[in-house]
Formats: sequence, structure tokens, C-alpha cells
Amino acid sequence: MSGSRTNRSNKESTDRYEHCRGLSVRFFPFRELTPGVTYHDVAKAAEVIKNQRQEPTVDRVREQLGTGRKSTIAPLLKRWRSDNGAAADVSGLPNELVEVVKSLHERVQQMSDHRIEQARDEFKASNDELRKELTEARNTIAQLTARQQDLDDQLLRVTEKKSQQDKSLEDARVGLAKAESQRDEALARITELKESVAELKQENRDIRDHFEHYQQRTAEDRQQEREQFRIVNQGLNDQIQDLQHRLAQAESRASELFDANAQLQRNADELKQANATLHSDLNCKIEDIQNLKHECEEAVTKCREYQHKKEQLAENMAALTTQKADADKQVAVLSHALETAKAELKTTQDKAAFLIDENKVILQEKAVIQGQFKQLQESL
Repeated sequence: MSGSRTNRSNKESTDRYEHCRGLSVRFFPFRELTPGVTYHDVAKAAEVIKNQRQEPTVDRVREQLGTGRKSTIAPLLKRWRSDNGAAADVSGLPNELVEVVKSLHERVQQMSDHRIEQARDEFKASNDELRKELTEARNTIAQLTARQQDLDDQLLRVTEKKSQQDKSLEDARVGLAKAESQRDEALARITELKESVAELKQENRDIRDHFEHYQQRTAEDRQQEREQFRIVNQGLNDQIQDLQHRLAQAESRASELFDANAQLQRNADELKQANATLHSDLNCKIEDIQNLKHECEEAVTKCREYQHKKEQLAENMAALTTQKADADKQVAVLSHALETAKAELKTTQDKAAFLIDENKVILQEKAVIQGQFKQLQESL
């Protein structure tokens, strides 16, 4: 029974370990090796995205490449933007506007990358802490399982020892019963011997009475009777001495049996006390086992709390990913606004050139009119 309970406890501990291990693999799948991404790969992917009239972002470049980490792609993409900055100045836009848009775009990109890196670092630190706590919980479960195994073994040994002591107590009880039976037989034998002695004494008195009765007979008869009485009396004395010796032996044997009975009674009392002590130890062991089960349940509760924290971290990561997507959308909107501003600036430049040409024509006409006016003044 104890072995089956131990096997069931070990199986439950193994199931909890596999469950926590599955959660760890489920919530931390991003630890995988990726091939190296070079600047050439990032530049080529950015050119393809730009030719599609889209703004090259880290996510789009990573999607175009199909591999690579964002922390690796971000500085390479920033370098590509820096190398291709001169081409953007040829469009005729003011350098101030281009620098403002570029700095705004870089700032948004840096803020997004910084928030992602910060979230990743926080997630990694929390992940390490949770892994450490999970390892401690596994060690605690292993220690509790080992301790429960030891307690089960101790309980098994105590149970076996108790069985042996119960067997010894039963043997002592059987020996005591046998000793009591022998004592009763000895007492019955002593009673019989006493009755025999009494009968012999009565017989001796009867013989003496007969001897006095026949004393009045003739001398020969008395001599014969005396001789016969002497022989009989000697035999009776021998029988009495033998009976007295047997009676002393029976009384000594009865005394020894009484002593043995007292010793067996003391042994029985000691065995009862030992049995009570073993019952108390067994109750203590059972209470320790219940406490260990309670500690195991608390460890399982902590594992569930760790799982809940991991789910919250995953939700935070998803929220940060959504925020980054929103930031990318804002960058796309700003890029579109930049294109619109370029078009409006081109229109404004064309109007300015047209006004400059008109101004030149007006200045020429003004010079002609001033010349004519000056000639008119001289003529007057």
C-alpha cells in the first residue's frame, strides 16, 4: 500500500514537471538560431521595398528577407538610410524640411526600437527570473518528493517493526497462557500431593491404632507386628520424605512460575507501552505526510501563478508589437505627407520661377518706360 502511494506521488510530481516544461517551451519559442544577415541583404531588400513605393521598415525588410533579428536589421537599415540620404536631397526640397522629416522619422524609429529593446530586455529579465523561480520550485518539489519517499520508507519500517512487536507480544501472550496453564497444573498437583500426605497421615494414625489394638497379643505376634510395623513405617517415612521433597519441588516450581508470570506481565506492559509509542510516532508521520502534501499543493499554486505572469508578459509583448505597427503606420503617413510636401514645393518653385520671369519682363518694361520718360524730359 505504501509502495503504491509512493509511485502515485512520484507520477504526480513527474506530471507537474512535464506540465511546467511544456509551459516553458510554449511561452519561450523565440530562442532559435537564425542565419546571419549582412548589410548587402538589408540594402537589397530595402531597394526592393522602395521600388514598390513603400517605406523600408524593419518589419518589412525582415518580411522581405524571411529571416534575421530586428536588433540586427535595425542598425543595417539605418546605415542604408544614411548612405542613401544624398539622393533625397537632389529632389529640390529645402534641406531643412528634409532634415526635419529625416530626424522625425529616425526619432520615431529609434523610439520604437528602444521601446522594443526595452520590452525585450524586461521580458528577458522577467523570463530569467521566472525560469529561476521555476527551477527553485522544481528543486523544492524534488526535495519534497524525496522527503515524502523517506517518510514512506520510515513508515514502512515502523509498520514492519510494529508487526514484529505485535508478533512478539502475541508469542509472549501464548507463553504466558502456557505458563498459567502449567501453574494451574502445578497447583492441582500440589493439592493432590497434600491430599495424598493427609491420606498417608490418616493411614499412619489408623496403623498406630491397629498397633495399639494388637499390642495386647502375644509377644511373638507383637514382635512380628513390630517388625512389620517398622518395615511399613520405614516405607511410609520414605514415602512421606519423598512426598515432602516433591512438595518442596512443586512449591519451588510454582514460585518460579509465579516469577515468570510476573516477568511476562511486565514484558506485556512494556510491549503495550512500545505499541502506544509506535502509534504516536505513526500519527506524527501521517501528520508530516499531510504537511508535505500541503506544501506540494502550494508549489503547484506558485507554478500556476508563474504561468499567469508569463501570459501577462506575452500580452504586453503583443501590445508593444501593436504599438510598433501603429508607429510604422505613422511613419508611412509622414512619408506620404513628405511626398505631398515635395509635390507642393515643386509647384511653388514653378510658380516662383514664373513670377521671377514675369518680374524680369516687368523690370525690362519699367526700364524702357523710364528711358522713354527720361528722353521725354530731355526733349521738354
